[in-house]
Amino acid sequence: MSCEKYERIEEWTAALRRAALPGTVTVTYGRQTRIEDNVPTTAHRLTSVSANGTVIGDDRDYDLLKAVMMPLEALSERETADPFNVSLNLQTGALSIDE
Repeated sequence: MSCEKYERIEEWTAALRRAALPGTVTVTYGRQTRIEDNVPTTAHRLTSVSANGTVIGDDRDYDLLKAVMMPLEALSERETADPFNVSLNLQTGALSIDE
């Protein structure tokens, strides 16, 4: 595995671990650009899922949420796929990047 690819995996893994809510088994970050009225809009999504498959509600304070989203958004800017999704299983450490 190239050093660049290893660093990419490590960065995504660390950022997703920080973003996961308590009780999370799988955390997923997604980014998609849409064109509405000829204006590009980028939507970011962060989803934490429990062991029973339930999405965990995120009621973090805006500043706390922004603190975990900013690194994810910055990492996603390096990715060319659109839409882009990345998931981390916190139990196994398996990272899945949809490119």
